[in-house]
Amino acid sequence: MSTAGPSTRIDLRVDAHKKSVISRAAALLGVNITQFIIERVFPEAERIVAEGNRTRLSKEEWERFHAKLDETPKDLPELRRLMQEPSIFVKS
Repeated sequence: MSTAGPSTRIDLRVDAHKKSVISRAAALLGVNITQFIIERVFPEAERIVAEGNRTRLSKEEWERFHAKLDETPKDLPELRRLMQEPSIFVKS
């Protein structure tokens, strides 16, 4: 996902050996160091963020959740009335 607009800087400190290896790898791929790092780090960052957004349940929590899904729904007269009204998304 690319967004237009001004870019910002990220400054990194690495030892000389790591910089040398990163520079060599980038050169072998024909990209600059910034492109090399971004192309490899950004997808991993997106994966970590997506994983962090997932809900995790213990076995007991999952069983309680699953049992709730099987329960008879509560009668909500206000909701029943609302669902009988014409939709604002359908032309009359």
